[in-house]
Amino acid sequence: MAEEAHAPIHETCMICNQLKSEGLHIGNQLICDSCRRTIVKTDVTDWKYGFLIKKLSQLNLIDQTKETTK
Repeated sequence: MAEEAHAPIHETCMICNQLKSEGLHIGNQLICDSCRRTIVKTDVTDWKYGFLIKKLSQLNLIDQTKETTK
């Protein structure tokens, strides 16, 4: 059985807002490989650190498909 070639699915990175085909998924959001590497190597004294923290704080970790019980 031959495998079908599939075009990569592109998603918007939550950090750089660019369409990327690979990266880290947290919840239903993508952090592209380039931004992931930047996050890991950025020093807390770098001006980018605050920007990255602000973007990461916007992660939506709540599964909105589940119903909440009262």
